[in-house]
Amino acid sequence: MKTDTKKIFIVDDETIIAFEMADTLEDLGFEVVGPSTQLSDALSRAEDEEIDVACLDVNLGNGKTSEPIAKILKDRGIPYVYITAYDANQVSFVDETDRVLKKPISKVDLQKALLQSTKD
Repeated sequence: MKTDTKKIFIVDDETIIAFEMADTLEDLGFEVVGPSTQLSDALSRAEDEEIDVACLDVNLGNGKTSEPIAKILKDRGIPYVYITAYDANQVSFVDETDRVLKKPISKVDLQKALLQSTKD
């Protein structure tokens, strides 16, 4: 593994989407942490794993969101990108400084957002 490989944490409650995103990111040269498809696993990984940037699905099903995961990452100084089918203004916990990508997202847009997030 190259030392400059970025570790990307993926959180999405849709298992197929999570693993497709993991495959895409690995193809782009990222090292994938996870993916996490359940909030409890995601919270644990957010607290303990070595992560450079995260992709967080906003809605994790059953009334759960990625807001508590984002808080942990923010407290650790780890950038993240929200990925959602909603418009940013429809998500109460997204603020103007958060990066939001609207589903469906292209490989190019995802790569650009993640690389930009790790440079900030």
